[in-house]
Amino acid sequence: MTSSDQNPERRLILISGQEGAGKTTIIRALLPHTPRGARVDAEDLGQVNPCLFDDAFWRLLRLNVAVLVRNYWAAGFQNVITGSFFITRDDFLRFRELVPDVDEAYLVQLVVQPAERRRRRLTRAKRTAQEWRDQVDRVDVVDPAIAGDQDGYRYLAVDSTELTPEQTVAAVMREIPEIYGGQGAT
Repeated sequence: MTSSDQNPERRLILISGQEGAGKTTIIRALLPHTPRGARVDAEDLGQVNPCLFDDAFWRLLRLNVAVLVRNYWAAGFQNVITGSFFITRDDFLRFRELVPDVDEAYLVQLVVQPAERRRRRLTRAKRTAQEWRDQVDRVDVVDPAIAGDQDGYRYLAVDSTELTPEQTVAAVMREIPEIYGGQGAT
């Protein structure tokens, strides 16, 4: 076993979930607790006009995220938190091909009950139109293969329906002691 195997140099914390699950909030809230950490929120990178959400757009977004992740690793940031750019396990695997040097990957799926997701989507600062929400809901579905067929990542689901962002961050931290030690203990 090499020293790199004993102390991974390149780790990913991938945050997934349906629109309104709190991905951006959690990506941002995790960073201050993440040693040698950086964050890449694909939602920020995916701001284009027009936004077509076609295969070409998703390929470009995955590529842009991967380039930034690799750049952060090259600069010495060991732990990169990212998300908001994949829905299915296949999306993740397409991204994973772009970052073959990752030593450890943690896929965190934020699960939120539909009524709470609707409430969050209507009350958050980042407002969306009903037409947009309807369009996203047609493609934004939970993929059970993410949990059931882990390939190259450790999966954890966090039901944050009744949790504050701080409680959600603590739950994630508890589940990844390799990065956070006992920081998430409450």
